[in-house]
Amino acid sequence: MNQPRGRCITSQLHIKSSETPFSGADGDAGDWIDMDSGFDGLADEVFDVEMETRTHEPVTELYSGASANYGRGYTFMDAFDADPFSSERQHNLFYPFSSGAEWKFASWLANSGLSMAAIDECLSLDVIKSQRFSFKTAKALRKLIELLPSGPRWKCRSVKTESPTRRALQVFYRDAIECLQHLIHSPSNNGLIHFVPEKIYSAADRMQRIYTDWLTGDRAWELQDALPDGATLLGVVLSSDKTHITQVGNRQAHPLLISLANISADVRRKGSTKSYVLLALLPVPRFVHPNKRLRGVLASRLLHQVISVVVKPLKMAAEVGRMMSDPVGNLKYCFTPLVAYIADTPEQHVIACITDNASAVSMAVSNQFGDPLRCAARTASKTRQLLIAVKRETRARNLSSYFQACRKRQLNGVVSPFWLDWALAEPSSFLTPEVLHHFFKMFWDHDRKWCSRMLGADELDFRFSLLRTCSGYRHFPDGITTLKQTSMRLHREVQRYIVGVVAGGIPQGALTAIRALTDFRYRSQAPKLTDADIAKLTASLQEFHDNKAALMEAGARGSMDHWRIPKLEIMLSVAPSIRSMGALGQWSADVTEHAHIDVIKDPARSGNNQNFDGQICRYLDRQEKCQLFMQATTACYLDLRGDSDDSDPSDGEENTLGSRQVTDYFKRAHALSAGDFPTAPRPYRTFASSTTAFHLASRPKMTNIDVDRAAELYGLPDFKPAMADYLARHHHNLTHTIGGRRRATPDCQLPFDRIQIWSKIRIQSYSSYDLKMLLPSQGLHVSPPTVNWPFGRYDSVIISRDGNKDWPHSGLHGHDVVQLRMIFKPISGSQSLLSNMYYAYVQRFVTTSVDQHAGMHVLKRALRSTGERVGDIIPLFQIRAPAHLIPCFGQKANSQLNSHSSDELSSSFWLNKYWTKELFHACS
Repeated sequence: MNQPRGRCITSQLHIKSSETPFSGADGDAGDWIDMDSGFDGLADEVFDVEMETRTHEPVTELYSGASANYGRGYTFMDAFDADPFSSERQHNLFYPFSSGAEWKFASWLANSGLSMAAIDECLSLDVIKSQRFSFKTAKALRKLIELLPSGPRWKCRSVKTESPTRRALQVFYRDAIECLQHLIHSPSNNGLIHFVPEKIYSAADRMQRIYTDWLTGDRAWELQDALPDGATLLGVVLSSDKTHITQVGNRQAHPLLISLANISADVRRKGSTKSYVLLALLPVPRFVHPNKRLRGVLASRLLHQVISVVVKPLKMAAEVGRMMSDPVGNLKYCFTPLVAYIADTPEQHVIACITDNASAVSMAVSNQFGDPLRCAARTASKTRQLLIAVKRETRARNLSSYFQACRKRQLNGVVSPFWLDWALAEPSSFLTPEVLHHFFKMFWDHDRKWCSRMLGADELDFRFSLLRTCSGYRHFPDGITTLKQTSMRLHREVQRYIVGVVAGGIPQGALTAIRALTDFRYRSQAPKLTDADIAKLTASLQEFHDNKAALMEAGARGSMDHWRIPKLEIMLSVAPSIRSMGALGQWSADVTEHAHIDVIKDPARSGNNQNFDGQICRYLDRQEKCQLFMQATTACYLDLRGDSDDSDPSDGEENTLGSRQVTDYFKRAHALSAGDFPTAPRPYRTFASSTTAFHLASRPKMTNIDVDRAAELYGLPDFKPAMADYLARHHHNLTHTIGGRRRATPDCQLPFDRIQIWSKIRIQSYSSYDLKMLLPSQGLHVSPPTVNWPFGRYDSVIISRDGNKDWPHSGLHGHDVVQLRMIFKPISGSQSLLSNMYYAYVQRFVTTSVDQHAGMHVLKRALRSTGERVGDIIPLFQIRAPAHLIPCFGQKANSQLNSHSSDELSSSFWLNKYWTKELFHACS
């Protein structure tokens, strides 16, 4: 076998040329789904929607000579076949279980969360006994599960401390290299792991870089430069954070998670994909030292001491390399530097070994946190120099004097940081800005309080209570200032509305500062950014600093006259981090904190509240064995059936990825138009244009109602003349505008007398950042006045009025914001074109220029000379996206308004671009 020549990379850096021809990147406008609707006679017209031509295709430069193959290793199935019981599975695939049916039942019991007593009770039922399963009790079931192939095995060792603790400490951990190999071989990550750094450019001129996954950033390229020829770079991602196991007794766990930066960012961003595995359960010590501050120093030292032990195999591999197998069984010469450590702000300070009054990633101290310029990076070499200076001054064993010497240099008293001898580890790089705590938590702790002080808590709460209820979004009937035990999800929900809610009620300079900070957060969270996008977010942060004095003048900071906010200083590192590490969202603690439920909280609840760490490990071991066995037997079963690897996962079992499924209305529309469901009612209730899918209930809300009665019920006196005008100007023209002179009279005659009406529609589209990413559908309501909704429930949407403009890339150019007032279908002859299409009566808003302080468009209701609202009929397929409007409240909101009347009685609105990231992207 052709083995690579080993080399210590810290003793000699190997720099190589990275020039390579460019190749086209995947993904273009052709990935958009453009389907036939299935409408009789109008299919070609409905979906012949032109999209703007993409003249600039991305190109990719791959790192030359990276990730060579060195012979044959093994695959996931090779490991499964190497199990001691593989010979038994030649006759019975599901051994030690007697059949596939028994295995499925056993797997369900093992993953049900039932206690052993409950499982015993279930197995004692006569109907279960009649199945003659090979296990009769929960204990017997667990013994069979222990015979299944195992993942990385758990180890345990005692931990010695330099000061007494209230109880002996242990650390449960697994081999870190085995955990990485487990992630690489996981079928869930098949085809989603990449090994070659790349630079993606928006066009062949190479003027604009595109940053997405970690491998597209500068850091991966720099690390590959430092490795031998043909070496494979495996970016290690760690995460730690204390979490409560029980409310009573205040028992805590300190999980250390591990992942691989080479896994696609889209996968790692989803908690359901289990891209993070538990590497260790760090001890949570209770020192008996009398000084509380020094107890914290001892805890920090212990943390670094234990992590250093756990990650020792990774350090060795980062230094001299390690042969590992890729997903298809090729041997790679792998190096494992630490590239990201995901943690909240206090944990980041502990990891960086600095005090709370300093930055974890730069040399800034507290009085510099509000400065608009970034200080020099806090590199590993600088920390090493400071530690050397402290050791010259005092001994580490003298805890008090050592800490005093450290504190003068903004160090926290740790003697040996675990990353100091980890080759290529750089804390200013691997401690990335973190969206959950640095953005959402900062918004809740600061921005929200600033707005409350400037506007007044009562006024702020009242304005939030006036917001209209939107399907799938949080409503705040009692406001936001009195909310208790808030979650990060709630912080996100409040942030969607804050700019529009406070606009007009606070000074313009202060509004500009709040809006600029919100723009910065939204731009930073994009899953794909270019150099131009990074320049915009940098400008947004600078705009905040230029206007933050207005916040101070308006009393937003209360009695404080400074900007010593650590999270504000971290924002200066966002732009450099994106260029170095790729999109910011892939490093969010949202995923790792969600993983705590699966790897800590659920296992702890299944035990007897004794020896939590050991029980958690045994529980996870059984879970992994079941998961691996399920994946392997499913693969064998599909192989026996002769199914191809690229078959649609929706046609088989969907639990291998464990992903949350999103209903694909594009796919459903395609199946209908292809004739897969010949008995489906026509016109089809699910249909799609090139950009948007639509879904209506199979049965309308009103199946047969007179036109005049419908117009009266929905309060649309010009419904009939609007329909007549639509028919008069319909000459095979797809895009219909709204407004203009009303030509038909109120007593005009229509070619139909009755209609069907729907009160709700779901629309769906693909992400503007990734044309292959299907977004969840959004429900829209179109209901007449009722007891609960005295003014009706009419949602707003964005529609197309120019077929040559493409949403969302064209923004509002060629589009209008309208309010849906009715969704209907005429009841006419079976061959009539009218009865084969769905229509909407909409009322248009006039869009003005963007307000420079709020950063949003101001909308006013379009009125005719008679004072009536401008409304017209359009085909339903002209809808492009949902929209959200916030009434312009002015200096003080009208006390007569409520959440039902605010939309109908207000005359001007903000088009709330912060409602969704897709809407922000289109309107910014």
